[in-house]
Amino acid sequence: MDPQDFIDLFYLALLDKGWTLPEIDEMDIMYYLQLLTRKMKSEKVYIDDVL
Repeated sequence: MDPQDFIDLFYLALLDKGWTLPEIDEMDIMYYLQLLTRKMKSEKVYIDDVL
């Protein structure tokens, strides 16, 4: 998966959860991804559970 595909799917998943585009754009995405990585290391998590 190329980076743009990942970002597109990431945005779509957050939009489905009720986030707005400005909220997503204003978030610290790198920190959010670090938190997801930490969570995935501590437990088995599927992408659908995270997003």
